Amino acid sequence: MRQAVVVLVSLLILSLAVRAEDNQHETGVQQKFVSGGSIHLQLEAGGYTIAPDDSDNIVVTYRAESGEQLRRVKVTITPSASRADIRVTGTPHNNFRATIEVPRHSNLWARLTAGQITVENVEGDKDLEILAGQLEIEIPHPDEYGHRDASVTAGSLDASVFNVSKGGLFRSFHDQGPGKYRLHAHVMTGEVDLHGTE
Repeated sequence: MRQAVVVLVSLLILSLAVRAEDNQHETGVQQKFVSGGSIHLQLEAGGYTIAPDDSDNIVVTYRAESGEQLRRVKVTITPSASRADIRVTGTPHNNFRATIEVPRHSNLWARLTAGQITVENVEGDKDLEILAGQLEIEIPHPDEYGHRDASVTAGSLDASVFNVSKGGLFRSFHDQGPGKYRLHAHVMTGEVDLHGTE
């Protein structure tokens, strides 16, 4: 059962990956935003990388196979004093990818229908969930987190930074550390990977 789930998820991620990078069409949007705020992301199917930046801006750069596909995608950034809402809709069925650069100190909340989220070294709270796909979070300093939990309904959970590795159905871990940040990571069907700097 576990192998079948992992194979299905791998095929899903492969179908969403960029296989024709040289032929990709690209555009982007940018919005001023404060460091230390909260960023809420509602994301439709695709591959997303959330990366830290030392400027006080949110920059979303996204790519699709054709200009027609790209024009159907709608990316909105709605800021307030201490929170920004990012919504991505109209994504094509395959080969859509986006890079979302955020202030290095940001609290992240994200929900993705299907695909992949990779979070690089962004400092702050993290509350991330995917219905089907892969969630990968870089955690160079595990002790920065207090409450931390991660789970999969079906698939694999690899939290090497917290010395946890599990696979199968309804796998989870809950822990309390010394830090001030909160970590919540959940994938219904697929993989959760919490690792240090590689």
